[in-house]
Amino acid sequence: MKFLVLNAGSSSLKFAVFNGQLKLLLKGQVSGIGWRPRFEVEGHPGRDVPHVMTASEGLLVAAEWLADNGHEPAQFNGIGHRIVHGGTQYVTPIAVNDRIQQDLEALRSLAPLHLPFGLGVLREMRRVAPEVPNIACFDTAFHATQPELATRLPLPRDYFDKGYRRYGFHGLNYQHVVEALPHVSGKPLQRRLLAAHLGSGASMCAIFDGKSVATTMGFSTADGLVMGTRTGSIDPGVLVALMRDEHMSLDQLEDLLYRRSGLLGLSGISADMRVLLASDRTEASEAVDYYCYSAARHAASLVPALGGVDAMVFTGGVGENAGAVRARIMSHLKWLGLGPENVYVVPANEELTIAHGVSELV
Repeated sequence: MKFLVLNAGSSSLKFAVFNGQLKLLLKGQVSGIGWRPRFEVEGHPGRDVPHVMTASEGLLVAAEWLADNGHEPAQFNGIGHRIVHGGTQYVTPIAVNDRIQQDLEALRSLAPLHLPFGLGVLREMRRVAPEVPNIACFDTAFHATQPELATRLPLPRDYFDKGYRRYGFHGLNYQHVVEALPHVSGKPLQRRLLAAHLGSGASMCAIFDGKSVATTMGFSTADGLVMGTRTGSIDPGVLVALMRDEHMSLDQLEDLLYRRSGLLGLSGISADMRVLLASDRTEASEAVDYYCYSAARHAASLVPALGGVDAMVFTGGVGENAGAVRARIMSHLKWLGLGPENVYVVPANEELTIAHGVSELV
């Protein structure tokens, strides 16, 4: 048995191969898609791959390398895909056929900046290897256990029925955190867990008895914590004022909220936490301070959903690697009474969660 996992984003395509026992055999990525594409596989020299402008084109580069190295796509027993949004209908991994692909395409409006990449790769892989089960695994699915109260928006009730509600994201990695933390801690999973996924995108999740009960991201991936280039939560009156007084179009507003704000906008230097932590410029330190303070405030907002906190876990690129950021966030949360022995780091691994989903279905 052998499984391929594909994780498509706006500027990268990550891929991994697992055996039937879910042992990782290899992983790699096509990064910098659209501006400076580069193909990399762990343990092999990387190379530039000009003219790769989409994740689907990156898939063809990866598929060619896999075939040349004994992993012909048609020979996999199952292919798993990270799909950012499953709406309210798709809350477990599912084998995709034409009808389900159409259903997922209809959800594009719920995540217009993320969903097209995963769906494009899914569609292309179904063409390249039509006889292999292609399994969609959803980033929103982990949060389907939240009570309805946690999913509502303060809008007229009929909007909820149209799909305007809180969904939550990063669920594939939160599922991995739940499964991996007992191995990291050497203890049973803590009942009241506060998890922080801090990367270029960032969110936090209140996890009770291993299930999501609240999260900081809501209808979109722009809600909650400040991120690399995204605002996180922002007064909606500001958006009205920007459209009215700065004459911003919808496209300009979307670009501001998703691509020009966050750490990049606050610092005017970079969206990369590593760059900001290494900088001696005041703007950099102010951006980091804002990030940590904002993260702590959002963490505190999740405590009522748990009734207290037994442990906190950090994951994602920033959460795993920036000890200074973890320390600053925890300094704002001393009142929680968590000792260092109850604060953990779990490396992100969405690919393993997807591989689990594929294995179970196949």
